[in-house]
Amino acid sequence: MTAAYGPSTAKRSRRTNIEIGVLDDAIVAAVEQDKPVTLRGVFYRAMSAGAVDKTELGYRAVGRRLITLRRTGRISYWDITDGTRWITKPRTFDGWQEALDDAATSYRRALWTRSDYALQLFTEKDAISGVILPITDRWDIPLGVLRGYSSESFAWQVGQSLDPYRVNILAQLGDHDPSGVGAWTDFTNKVQAFSPNAYVGCIRIAVTPEQIDELGLPMRPTKTSDSRAKDWVGGSVEVDAIPAPILRALVEDWIAEYVDAHAYSVALEAERSERDILHNLVRGATS
Repeated sequence: MTAAYGPSTAKRSRRTNIEIGVLDDAIVAAVEQDKPVTLRGVFYRAMSAGAVDKTELGYRAVGRRLITLRRTGRISYWDITDGTRWITKPRTFDGWQEALDDAATSYRRALWTRSDYALQLFTEKDAISGVILPITDRWDIPLGVLRGYSSESFAWQVGQSLDPYRVNILAQLGDHDPSGVGAWTDFTNKVQAFSPNAYVGCIRIAVTPEQIDELGLPMRPTKTSDSRAKDWVGGSVEVDAIPAPILRALVEDWIAEYVDAHAYSVALEAERSERDILHNLVRGATS
């Protein structure tokens, strides 16, 4: 059979209990190290550990064992992220007192208002958003999902969001393949066309050719069916192949390039003080 991760040369017999135990241990170790992590991310870590083959059958095996390990409590459901599915609900409260208390508890000061830079991060895949969200949330960075080639409407919305008085930095986490690179180029060209007066810088945080060599990332053959593969040199690498801790560190390093450490410290201190003020106001209003 021809699989998404490469050909399988022989039909594999059912795994023995020992083999299942080895695979389970590799999955648990991967989740513990990378959490929160996607299913595909766990597969790449288990594959790198030699516990499963780089085939579609291997990917399915990891998925099945991951279900079992969560159902039996060996792995927490909280540690596996799936950004492709979500639920939306309006924010409501059981009375004005609860609303005031929630506002005081969740208060955050805008961290980039006085910065010369305005940052936005985009992922090619929904699933990666859950891996990166803890970082972008902490640093008050907008996080968007492109899902391949973006629509004209989305590019227009991003273009309108750019700050004409600051340097706008747009960054991407995406696959190293013709479509991943091409989609980012197409998106940034559209955004800049919709905001001709804004200062815009665009970079790809991952996956880069240098990271493939430095991290020894597993490659797959580039799809010949992709019309953009004509001038592509070499194989392709999915962004999921980068271990989640390294992916988060790459994002942290990117953000650190634009952060004024002193201003950031002052903003956090002001945030704590203002949150205390809000709690005191709430207590006064509800007493």
